[in-house]
Amino acid sequence: MSQIEGSNVSKRIMQKIGGLRLRSKILISNLIIIFLISTVIGSASVYTANYFLESNTKDLSEQIVHQVSDNIEYRAREFMNSTVYLISDQLLRSFLTGKDELVTEDNFPAYWSRVNIVLSQFASNNRYIRSIVIKSNKGTVYWWEDQHYVKNDLNIRSASKIINQAETGLKQSGREYAWTSSFRGEEEVSLTRYFINLGHVNEHLGTVVINMDPNFFRNLKSDISFISPDNLMILNQNQQVLVKSSLQLLEQKELFDQIQTQSGSLNGFIRKINGQSYLITQEKTNPSGWRVICVIPLTILKDHSRLLQWIVIVISALAILISVAISWFLSARTTKNIKLLERNMRKVEEGDFNVRTDIMGRDEVGMLSVRFNFMVGRINELVNSVYKERIAKQQAQFQVLLAQINPHFLYNTLGTIKWFARMKDQSDIEKMTSALIELLKSSVRRTSEFHTLSDEMMELNNYIFIQKSGYGDELRVTFDIDEELLDSFVPHFSLQPLLENAILHGIELSKGNALIIIRARHEKEVVHLIVEDNGIGMDAQKIEHILNRDGHQKMFPGMSSIGVRAVNDRIQLYFGKGYGLFYESELGQGTKAIIKLPYLTKLEEAESYAAGHDR
Repeated sequence: MSQIEGSNVSKRIMQKIGGLRLRSKILISNLIIIFLISTVIGSASVYTANYFLESNTKDLSEQIVHQVSDNIEYRAREFMNSTVYLISDQLLRSFLTGKDELVTEDNFPAYWSRVNIVLSQFASNNRYIRSIVIKSNKGTVYWWEDQHYVKNDLNIRSASKIINQAETGLKQSGREYAWTSSFRGEEEVSLTRYFINLGHVNEHLGTVVINMDPNFFRNLKSDISFISPDNLMILNQNQQVLVKSSLQLLEQKELFDQIQTQSGSLNGFIRKINGQSYLITQEKTNPSGWRVICVIPLTILKDHSRLLQWIVIVISALAILISVAISWFLSARTTKNIKLLERNMRKVEEGDFNVRTDIMGRDEVGMLSVRFNFMVGRINELVNSVYKERIAKQQAQFQVLLAQINPHFLYNTLGTIKWFARMKDQSDIEKMTSALIELLKSSVRRTSEFHTLSDEMMELNNYIFIQKSGYGDELRVTFDIDEELLDSFVPHFSLQPLLENAILHGIELSKGNALIIIRARHEKEVVHLIVEDNGIGMDAQKIEHILNRDGHQKMFPGMSSIGVRAVNDRIQLYFGKGYGLFYESELGQGTKAIIKLPYLTKLEEAESYAAGHDR
């Protein structure tokens, strides 16, 4: 029974809320949101502060580890290259080869002293070098040790032990050099490499071990208090610790095992060790394969988050007070403008496209009013434009149909005339009939509104052949065609009406030798097809009548098989108002008829282009 009562109460509450005005709904919803924010702002601020600091610390530690890794790789490579100066020393090479004198117990101190000077000079260039041990292939061992170092314990026995262990490890690695931890148990980084013969790089004269202070690789320069060189540890490719951290935690096997399970670079992760959480970031250097690991206790991060928590709390409290006042004002103003906009939309639904809405400010509702006015005006323009273009297209198609009345009948009849002329041995009539048949073929058999310019030229040649049969030498036609355009696509019968117009209304009226030049050029992505004659020319009024629909039909009926105006209409319907037919002419100076088309090299592209403009 209680469940049914609870359900009824919920329904009544929802019904009351649904019956409220929009203004009341907005105000109530804002107050509910403000109340929820005020109850959770304390915990949310703490969580946000910790998350923000932890996330940024993670990103920052990854960037620093990446920089340190690059620096370590660079330093290791730079120091390795510097050892070339050591192995190129002529005195050392002569001592190691033993060419000058055999080393004995009597003369060894003298040799050792001279080698010690050379090694000391080399070490003076790098303050991080603690000791150097060299062994020749004959087993003679020389060494040098920094006198300022606390433990000056190198002697013939300890030096031999170090060089023998290093030499064994180097042979096992199969490489020319190796970075390892110290062979004498000190906190050092050791570089072992073969002392090669520069004259014969495959020949080894001995082995050299250089022990370095680990601070050579600690080069973290940062003002961030919770990231310091003490947080870093470096492992070589064999997982030996080259540089230790002062944090004792890094020495614990539990943490080391967890680090070993992670691979890749910049893969920051958080692990809990002995009840305490740590942010661990690592990266693998390239090409040495070392791993640089940074461990930061999260307790340090929490100490830095307290100030941020207080800032978030204060800002949230101010935002709550301000939002309560603003929500009441906006709820009233917003609903007023929305109601006005809704009434105008209903008028548009009823078919009134002349309705407009007053601009109601610069907020979203105001911008919606601007877009609404633009949308209604655009719809009105599109309705009128579509209507006009459909009428224009129907008229252009009608003119095309008039020019193609029963082409199959004409084609068959002309075929009969051609064979009859052949039987009567009338070759001129047969050639004229064949040219006319080819013209009709292009009309009967075409499957697209477009064909190549070379096909258009072929049809034009057939038409010129027919016309020259009547005009003879009085009609001359020359071509100036860019061969690159022959494979481009143009609408069918684009040039034939212009050529016919030039003959009938330009050349014929001139009563003299007729010259017509047909050109094809392209500028960037626009093709210009030009029909130029030396006829009597036209004035601006006559050009206007030709391109005007009414004037064209009344003053120049039957101008061509399709009609000059139809050519212009088809091009503009297919490609837009930027293209079409244009005239350049003066009385007594001849006429240029210019067609502008887009440069199209694929049939699919031409048909798609035309379909996109033919709405």
